[in-house]
Amino acid sequence: MKREVILYCADMCSDCQKLKDYMQAQGIEYELRDIQENPAHADEVLEKTGKLGVPYLIIDGEWVRGYDLDKPFSEEFARSLFLV
Repeated sequence: MKREVILYCADMCSDCQKLKDYMQAQGIEYELRDIQENPAHADEVLEKTGKLGVPYLIIDGEWVRGYDLDKPFSEEFARSLFLV
């Protein structure tokens, strides 16, 4: 089953870049919404999550934090984001 995935990120964010690399390596298709290029995307994240941190994703309509609090990026965490 194909999932609808939207990734909110910023070029300056290392976790964002690692998550994008992971998703591309896994063949996960997604729509990219860069909060630096389009401030309206940052407003969406703030409005829906109460935070300005990225990466954030919308997976099949559900907002999901794309980073593990206080921990460096890991593929294990990234995999957990996409478990059905």
